[in-house]
Amino acid sequence: MKAKRKLFEQVVNTLFFMYIQCMKRIYLDYASLTPIDKKVMREIKKYSTGDYSNPSALYASAVKAKNVLEDAKTRVAKVLHAHADEIIFTSGGTESNQLVLNQFKGKKIVISSIEHSSIIRNAQNDSQATQIAVGSDGIVDLDLLKKSITAETALVSIMMVNNEIGSIQPIQDIAKIVRDARKAFGTNIILHTDACQAAIHSPLYVEKLGIDLMTLDGAKMYGPRGVGMLYVRRGTLDIERAGTENIPGIMGFARALEFAEKTRERETTRISKLKNFFINQLHKMNPEVKVNGSFENSTPHILNISIPKIDNEFFVLQLDAKGIECSTKSACLRDEDESYVLKALSADSKTSIRFSFGRKTTKSQLKKTLKIIGKIV
Repeated sequence: MKAKRKLFEQVVNTLFFMYIQCMKRIYLDYASLTPIDKKVMREIKKYSTGDYSNPSALYASAVKAKNVLEDAKTRVAKVLHAHADEIIFTSGGTESNQLVLNQFKGKKIVISSIEHSSIIRNAQNDSQATQIAVGSDGIVDLDLLKKSITAETALVSIMMVNNEIGSIQPIQDIAKIVRDARKAFGTNIILHTDACQAAIHSPLYVEKLGIDLMTLDGAKMYGPRGVGMLYVRRGTLDIERAGTENIPGIMGFARALEFAEKTRERETTRISKLKNFFINQLHKMNPEVKVNGSFENSTPHILNISIPKIDNEFFVLQLDAKGIECSTKSACLRDEDESYVLKALSADSKTSIRFSFGRKTTKSQLKKTLKIIGKIV
């Protein structure tokens, strides 16, 4: 009987899983991963079928590959208002951040308490790292930042847009603080920003931002997975990356960034309206729903909320069973019991849900999601 019961349970679970997979899904986890745009995919395929060799070699096809790589750098640099020789392609945002940190081992660095895990985890193992607190809005305390920068500070790394709560840091103000500190101490303090979540909705003009280093990730802007970028301002650091460049992926990255810039204003307006609609309807449904972080100073595509009295993991599973895909926290923190980002805000990480919107998100999808939420809470 036990064997039959176990077999029955396996059959039921399999059928339920098949039912969920066949269901028309609503994806609301764009901050975790964006689907590859069709235009980007065509670019990748175009450069996947040629005779592109290792661009570091000397023979004819390698030179051809080198020219393609330089073209990608030029295209990316044009979007960023940078120079082609300031662009380094990597395997993603994490590698780009690691390349930065590797330059400052044993040196004093200043970061915020809500940086991406690829920054914060390394910093936690470094006694030379100073973490700056953020307010309940998720914005860095600028006065505290000023006080934390000393003559020994070598690097300041503050992410532009937080991947969990969407808060937008005042990077230009931070850049001014760093410039003033350079003058005051007569030292060359470097400013880095992780802008992976900013590429779709924020202008990334490096000169205007006043930054020295910037991280981007193709998988957060409808580009290929496994391809990222590090901007390195001329005259700051001599960074070299080992390994063969992924030419098809890099060309896809360049196309994705170009398209993100082209559609930024239109898509930002559209997503902002959807986000406003969604939170307004949630508040009508339950006035106790709380936005984690700043709603006003946040990116349009990320909304992190706390719903009183729910178990967020069970809640996400309930939504998943109804065809809605969202998250409780960053996918990079899946092994953590709670989100250190929400902890930094003194928010309840056990009742928090992150919805993130994208190019395929529609008002009708959000209406359906709201209807399902209303039945659960």
